[in-house]
Amino acid sequence: MPKARAQIFEAVRSEKAPQRIIGQIRTAILEGKLKPGDRLPPEQELTLHFGVSRQTLREALRALEYLGLLEIRAGLGGGAFVSPVDMGVAKAGLANFLHFQNMSIGHLSEIRKALEPLSARLAATRMSPMDWIRIRTIQDQWRSALAGDRFDELVMLGISFHRSIAEATGNPVLILMLDFIENILTEVKRVLKPDMAFFQRVADQHDLILAAIEDKDPERAEHAMYDDVATVEEELMRLAQDHSEIRWS
Repeated sequence: MPKARAQIFEAVRSEKAPQRIIGQIRTAILEGKLKPGDRLPPEQELTLHFGVSRQTLREALRALEYLGLLEIRAGLGGGAFVSPVDMGVAKAGLANFLHFQNMSIGHLSEIRKALEPLSARLAATRMSPMDWIRIRTIQDQWRSALAGDRFDELVMLGISFHRSIAEATGNPVLILMLDFIENILTEVKRVLKPDMAFFQRVADQHDLILAAIEDKDPERAEHAMYDDVATVEEELMRLAQDHSEIRWS
């Protein structure tokens, strides 16, 4: 694996040295000066270059590891290595932020009404044969779970259905946002426990979405997805009125 050169960094001289080290390394990664798999220079070289103590450097590197930008390996051949940032790290950061924002079902639904129909519209023109097979299989599994009254399976298949449509768009921003929102919605459903009649209505909506996508009709797919999101919103907000742990307004 290639090793980065310390010359790409500048000395830091302030009480906020760890933050400045984090900023420089993060910028180097985002600008492509450091790539996944690259090993940072040894600790001694970095401390000299940044002009900081070993403790300050380690504090910064641990923070970067927590952010998912670095992997710290011990032992022979160890060190600090640049990590590819995965979706889990990005979603964790969003979750930490939104935890303190008094998020409600209404907030989720507003975003879903904007992004989910767009996802269906794009999927109708971009979906590959393999994408279609995957989503069709999910819908078949949904019908089977519905027939068997398997609540937990229905909840998970719901997120898989919407995630797969987003993935078919090929838009990484849309995929991240919708995957994050669907995961939150999954937890809401587990708390509110909608009945099988609700899942039957959703199944029928999903059939309409799939038919529009199969026909490569973006406008019909967009409208069908909007109706699906609105159906889910209406039912969850109704159920949430009796659950103090879920904000519904």
